[in-house]
Amino acid sequence: MSIEVRTLSFDHLIVHETTERKTEWQEAFFLMENFTLNEEIYKNGPVFFSVKTDEKDETMGHFTYYLPINEAVQIAEHPDFRYLDRFQIERALVLRQADEELEFKAAYEKLQAYAVHNAIELEDTYYCVLLEVYGEYIVDLYVPFKGTGR
Repeated sequence: MSIEVRTLSFDHLIVHETTERKTEWQEAFFLMENFTLNEEIYKNGPVFFSVKTDEKDETMGHFTYYLPINEAVQIAEHPDFRYLDRFQIERALVLRQADEELEFKAAYEKLQAYAVHNAIELEDTYYCVLLEVYGEYIVDLYVPFKGTGR
């Protein structure tokens, strides 16, 4: 799939933040999925997450996971989770990573090279949107244009 420019926008989200090894990104993904089941919250969009690489250790990352839900909720009794009313990135370079690359880093580097070639300034943080299709996951990689993130 080719590189495209798209918007990413969702209303009503549950958010979870963690710092962990980049290779363990799936752990919090499953935590988010289980949270909605345990709290009887209706999920209405794909889980997605942002990654910002730790400057001191490239194997570590600060992850923020987002889960779109059907309506506003109060989750004060869960200190690891918070509610966010709206998330929007106005413009981002997007690559359907699963179609062409086997890991986030290679796909991210491909988007960075495209941005340099086209004189586009990108944010340091990227977003992975996990789309479930017939029991498999397709990963869309979003890298916001500088100044158009949340």
